[in-house]
Amino acid sequence: MVNAFCVLFADNYRNDDLQGLVRNRTLASLSIASRYRMIDFMLSSLVKAEVSNIAVVTNHHYKSLMDHLSWGKDWDLNRKNSGLKFITPMSNHLSNRVAHNKIEALDDAISYSDGLLEEYCILADANIVGNIDFKEMVKYHKNTNADVTLAYTYRKPQQRESQIIFDEKRRVYDSLYHYNGYDEVCPTQVKIYIISKSMFKDIVQKGTTLGWEDILKDFVSKHLQGLNVFAYEIRNYTRTINSAQEYFNFNKDLLNPDILKEVFLSGTDVLTRVQDSVPTTYGENAIVKNSILGDGCEINGIVENSILFRDVVIEEGAVVKNSIIMPNTVIKKAAYIDYVISDKAAVISEKVELKGSENCQVIVEKNKVVE
Repeated sequence: MVNAFCVLFADNYRNDDLQGLVRNRTLASLSIASRYRMIDFMLSSLVKAEVSNIAVVTNHHYKSLMDHLSWGKDWDLNRKNSGLKFITPMSNHLSNRVAHNKIEALDDAISYSDGLLEEYCILADANIVGNIDFKEMVKYHKNTNADVTLAYTYRKPQQRESQIIFDEKRRVYDSLYHYNGYDEVCPTQVKIYIISKSMFKDIVQKGTTLGWEDILKDFVSKHLQGLNVFAYEIRNYTRTINSAQEYFNFNKDLLNPDILKEVFLSGTDVLTRVQDSVPTTYGENAIVKNSILGDGCEINGIVENSILFRDVVIEEGAVVKNSIIMPNTVIKKAAYIDYVISDKAAVISEKVELKGSENCQVIVEKNKVVE
């Protein structure tokens, strides 16, 4: 068992609604990969590492997340003295406001940490998909005698992400904040880091007083010379989903058999809420190529290079290409869609044509009827 508890942020506090995809839900509860929610990946990695105390810090629109996670039974986290804990806005009797940043959100987590015996605190965003070896990361944190351990991976930084700079021993001595992203592959910080429980409490209390917004931006990056900050490389496939484009890219990546195998068959079971569904059915004129389909779909048209979630209906003569179709969506007869992201329970009417591109998808919002 890892001697650490975890605080997971359900939102990234960047005020980005992913073109409407998270306007009425938390980022952590966004449907992904035909049958999962975003948070499933981080929770599954934590459970594999035997992290037994996990707090999910929510901000707003968290009902769908609570419905999905419930008491954590599907992740074996519904325990008497440990397991899954929700820290919702104003959950602390001393709190009377909704948090606008991570420091404010963590203020309500201090009382939660007071009752825990673990020595270390893992802080992570829930919009990171992939398999993270938390057991190895905590071990690395201990062996380096680090005050802070930052996770990173080699890729191009997205907007408002940081490049970290470290020496041959991977001790971090500088960082570069890329507000507009950066077009070269470099050590890009992933929002997963480890500190001691005592440091966690000290930083949050001080940050609340001084008006800080983020531990990494307002404390760690400004004290690199006085702290032992080490970098831990995530070598396997991972993505951070901060935009509709990254959401599209991850789902598209899963159509590559090698990436699909690495994400789902690399030794970490990706756990999710169990739902009983009927099998997907295929009509006489159905054609499906290089696609992933959830249970309960009815396919009577053409589906190519797409991800379909549960209970999607593709009527006869409809064509779906290069698209992501969330649950309970209906694509009516003779409709044609290409490079479309459709949210839940949308309806694309007969003979409607929607066409985006690889780098600019058409977004159909939840419950919308497109005529």
